[in-house]
Amino acid sequence: MRLKDKAVLIAGAGPGIGRAVARLFAAEGARVALADRDEASLKKTAELVRREGVEVVTVPGDATRIEDVQRMVESTVHSFGSLDVLYNNISGGWVELGKPMHEVSAEAQERIVSNNLAGIVNLCRAGVEQMLRQGRGGSIINVSASRNVRRQSNAIYAYTKAGIIELTIHMAADYARSGIRVNCVMPGLLMTREVNEVRLQPIRNQLVRAQPLTARQGDPLDVAYACVYLASDEASFVTGQCLGVEGGDDTKLMDVVIDSSYHRS
Repeated sequence: MRLKDKAVLIAGAGPGIGRAVARLFAAEGARVALADRDEASLKKTAELVRREGVEVVTVPGDATRIEDVQRMVESTVHSFGSLDVLYNNISGGWVELGKPMHEVSAEAQERIVSNNLAGIVNLCRAGVEQMLRQGRGGSIINVSASRNVRRQSNAIYAYTKAGIIELTIHMAADYARSGIRVNCVMPGLLMTREVNEVRLQPIRNQLVRAQPLTARQGDPLDVAYACVYLASDEASFVTGQCLGVEGGDDTKLMDVVIDSSYHRS
């Protein structure tokens, strides 16, 4: 088990990537604290994770609220004695897609920036403070987005996701001497619940292109496998890196595959 006995806080543990990461981390032996503002989704993820026979604690809360973030970290430490890995899967900014910047509503702008930037910063700050108190390092994994996904959304979303990349790189430099590794993953467009929602149209239609025979559907588990590596001791020499998990779409080695009939909970 690659994460045996590691104490992990997974923020954004609802359907899709967060749930896949939670289940795989548990299968690899981690003790898992799950946080999400959607209590129903949080409960569902916890039920699935408990099937792996590991310790699980749930912490409902909103990462844009500093007091909620502090409670997430404190609950993890209270339950497991430490915080070894922080996984930041905060989102909520996938709105008003395809609009030029001046047409993005003020409400959407606030939602995108508060979730994609403020929420991630709040979690990183609280996580770093706890890891510094422990004095034995740790691993922080942020979630950004692939270049193609950023360009298919809108300018506000793209700038926030690019900001996560720069935050990751600067944090890696700031805390290298303390043994805190900071990396991020950049998922491509995967088949999640959000992709099947009507609000993605007509963006999804733009992404359907002629597919090479080797193409396959992207899945949240693809991201989860990358995150297990970054969280594990196998990645002790890896920090400040931003890993694309997008099937080669950004480099045009392969086009993304969108199949609306496909869905994994």
